[in-house]
Amino acid sequence: MSFLLRLVLLTTVSLPSCTSSGIQSSTSERFVPTAVRSGDPVWLNCTFNLESDELYSLKWYKNNVEFYRYLPSDDPPAQKYDLSGVYVDLYKSSLGHVYLTKTDLNTEGTYRCEASAEAPSFQTERAERELRVYVLPAGKPTIVGTNTKLEVGKEVNVTCIAQASKPAASLRWFLNDEESPSSYLWHPPIIKYTNDLISSRLGLYLTLTSAHLQLEELKLKCLASIFQAYSITTEEVIVGNSVRPSGYFTTPNGPTIDGGLQPRYKVGDTMNLNCTSALAKRTAELSWYINDIEVDPTYLVHYPPRHNPDNLVSTVMGLKFKVRANQFQKGEIRLKCTSTLFKIIDERSVETVIGGKEQSSGLHISESSSSVHDGAMKIAEPLKMVIGFIYVIQKWM
Repeated sequence: MSFLLRLVLLTTVSLPSCTSSGIQSSTSERFVPTAVRSGDPVWLNCTFNLESDELYSLKWYKNNVEFYRYLPSDDPPAQKYDLSGVYVDLYKSSLGHVYLTKTDLNTEGTYRCEASAEAPSFQTERAERELRVYVLPAGKPTIVGTNTKLEVGKEVNVTCIAQASKPAASLRWFLNDEESPSSYLWHPPIIKYTNDLISSRLGLYLTLTSAHLQLEELKLKCLASIFQAYSITTEEVIVGNSVRPSGYFTTPNGPTIDGGLQPRYKVGDTMNLNCTSALAKRTAELSWYINDIEVDPTYLVHYPPRHNPDNLVSTVMGLKFKVRANQFQKGEIRLKCTSTLFKIIDERSVETVIGGKEQSSGLHISESSSSVHDGAMKIAEPLKMVIGFIYVIQKWM
């Protein structure tokens, strides 16, 4: 038995429909971010197919703590349990579909759906997914620093400060619409708040030269971008020494681990593997883990991205190290590669001009979105499940 993990976008606010073979979404399906804006409602979607079995129970957990269960034999069949950040509406929830009326930073965590069949199979399947909560900045960034005259030899020393957000904003400086050289930049410490929000800061320091004065003014712009992971996929392989490896795990459209992987290794052997992300429109960020601990950077081998004729790209990152005795846990080493794709969900800028007429620009906000195509997925019998988050679409700004 195995699960498919899929995120479902609810384009209209309506209840999912149920059938005798499980739950089917009443809307079209496609991959969407495993993230929700703080304050927004969200559907937790657990779809399954019992085949010829009857459902005994369906339970939802957040960080291994149960907050919802559905037992057809009970009256009423659905129950909820109070848990910080989980605001269940039983009236809108239906079987495996659970509706959260709102979200906050306490909502963030790992959600697991667990379905069990009645006799004679007594089969139980589980699937989990991480849900992240983000907070957009309240306004545009600000520029602070000393006033400077537009003269050769004068120093420009300014700092851009982003409004508090989660995740932290990524800042960039531009001089007359061209991105600043890295040699001009300095990095003050970020500002952390007690509510887990963060303000990024980026300094700009340069001495004016004649090249800066060709346009008789110097326009400084700071751009603050919020990036959000919209696809996190994983492949995990297990190798052993004197024992047979216990398993293998992968997610749909996930990366692949190759490079002559052997089922057994002994202390002193060199492990030399590659992780390759699935083709996508954007470059993925890859991470290697040994027994769920991110690897030492010296183990990593970086390769250039691979492009195909359709203008899609895949990322490749190698892993090379000598096997040590302490890396075996009960005779096994678990190797995992995670591929993460990001998109810009919020972008704001502020400008100031040195020389000419001093002025600041208005707020500029842009949003972009993208999707990951649902590739072929294999389903094992007899119990199939789909777990995901259904988002209620609202206008952000």
